[in-house]
Amino acid sequence: MAARFLEDYLSLNPWRKQIILSNYYDRVDHFGRLPKRYTPNYFSIEDIVLQDVRVSCKFEVSVPKLGMLDQSADDQDLKQGSKVELPFWMVPTLHAKKVITFEIPRHYKVNYRQILQADSIVVDLHKWGPYFYDLGHHVANLDLKDSIDIKKSLFQTLLNRLRHIMDMSQHSTHHETVHLIANLDELERKLFAVGQLSYRSYKEWVRRESSKINTAALVASHRKRKFAEVTV
Repeated sequence: MAARFLEDYLSLNPWRKQIILSNYYDRVDHFGRLPKRYTPNYFSIEDIVLQDVRVSCKFEVSVPKLGMLDQSADDQDLKQGSKVELPFWMVPTLHAKKVITFEIPRHYKVNYRQILQADSIVVDLHKWGPYFYDLGHHVANLDLKDSIDIKKSLFQTLLNRLRHIMDMSQHSTHHETVHLIANLDELERKLFAVGQLSYRSYKEWVRRESSKINTAALVASHRKRKFAEVTV
């Protein structure tokens, strides 16, 4: 079944590929952006880009007619034990069917998690991956021995960095903002933009309330003068 999936995908046009993908991916659970579960949109540019990351995989079974995936081999069949790099979107189905084992993308391995635990605020997360949190959740959902630790690391990293992001979104200069945004992943950039918008809305509300208070004070003062004139 998995071999047929690979053959079908590689031989058909893009629209037909989407149908094949949806049929196979329906059997695999997916979790989306923090904090809620979601089903990826296969026609979303963002989802396509974040799952196009190359992952080192080892085939645990032989697959006929796919030898071209292993450029170091001359055989037309892909032999058991062959190591190739596949886009991440192919991994969940093949891993669930025990066709492949794969190497966790390096930025989710224990040594990188320790870096985040030590001081996540100084890390250039965009350099690690523009969709660091989204891809991390897809990786953690593949029932790996490190899945729970990866999820904890993602949650704690976002929690620690969020305080700094929200503070900078409201009190940073233009130069500081440019420098900060360059180090944020796409989810964090959206949160930063939300923080800026919220702060601007608050400032506008304060100005409107101040205007109302000033107007009311002027009206009251005018009425007092009129009353004083009438009394005299």
